[in-house]
Formats: sequence, structure tokens, C-alpha cells
Amino acid sequence: MKRAVLITPMVSEIVPFDEADYIGVDAGALLLLHKRMPMKCAVGDFDSMDETQFQKLEAAVKIYQHPVMKNETDSELAIRLCIENGYDDVILEGGLNGRIDHTIANLRLLMYRYPQVTILDGDQMVRILRPGTYRVDTPVKHVSFFAVEPSVLTLRGFLYPLEHRSIVPSDIFTVSNSLDGKEGQIIVEAGKVLYICSNER
Repeated sequence: MKRAVLITPMVSEIVPFDEADYIGVDAGALLLLHKRMPMKCAVGDFDSMDETQFQKLEAAVKIYQHPVMKNETDSELAIRLCIENGYDDVILEGGLNGRIDHTIANLRLLMYRYPQVTILDGDQMVRILRPGTYRVDTPVKHVSFFAVEPSVLTLRGFLYPLEHRSIVPSDIFTVSNSLDGKEGQIIVEAGKVLYICSNER
């Protein structure tokens, strides 16, 4: 598995991963420089840094610079670059903080374009689950599920279990579940589900 970790400007703390290539998204590249972490490249329009910062970055790493006026977000451009270069596991760090429109855009990238992306942001994680069986054994306070398309979901070992339950995108009753013990099982029988884990209060 080839993994890329994208560091956005909204990252508060960089989560370390073994055997991963780190890529700076716009000013997120400055965080990687400051932490002296190896960086594969930097992607964005770089409008959030001054000329001195940009020159420092340019001297340190390969840059993929895009116009400020464009149809894609910097995160989308970074994800697309990763997919084009054969990464099958892409982690976007800091994709839930900041402006609400950017948060929604990042979630829609998972839901409709790049299901291989996982968003990490502090104590929160978001990913897409396709048909299959998934085991949950990591302590987490809140677990939520939202149908991206009409889906069938079974939850075992959860405080609110489900058996072969049909859910549609307008449903919200699957918010704020939790494990009933130390381990749970998620079975997506059909469709596509947005899976959210949070240790926030």
C-alpha cells in the first residue's frame, strides 16, 4: 500500500505515520518545514504566505503551484496529484477545521470523488465505508454513520445496534452511537456510508 499524508494549514498537531510520504498543502508545507519533517512536495496556490516564506519553501522542496483563481481547492489538487501518482491510501490532516465551506468541500471529496481518502483532525476521523465487514476495537466516544446513497447497515456491539437497516441520505438517527463494550462490528450490506469517529466532548 502506498500512503500519502497531506498536511493542510489547519493542522494543530501532525500525526506521524510509518512508511508514508508527507505532502504540504499550501501553507501546511511551512508546518512540515518547521517540524523538520521529510516532505515529498508542496501543492497549492500559496497565497497565504509572503514572498520570503515562499522562497524558503521553493528552495527546500519541489512545488506544484496553481493559480489563485481556479475551480479546485488546494486540498483537492493535492489529492488529485496523489491519485495520479499511484497512492491508494491518502490521509488529509486538518481537513475539518477552519471555514465551514472548506470542511463541506473536503467531506464531499470523500463522498463523491475520492473514497480512498481519510480525514484526520485532532480527535476526529472521517472515512467512507463501502460494502464489507469492519471491526472496531479502538476506544472512541462517538461513532456516527450517514448514508451517501441508499444503504443497508448492520451494527453489532454498539449501544444502538442495527440489523439489516435501510438508511438514506436524509436520515440522521445514526448520529452519536458508541461501542457497548470493547469491540464492535460494522457490516455495510449495500450502498456507501460516511463513517465518523470522534473523541470530542
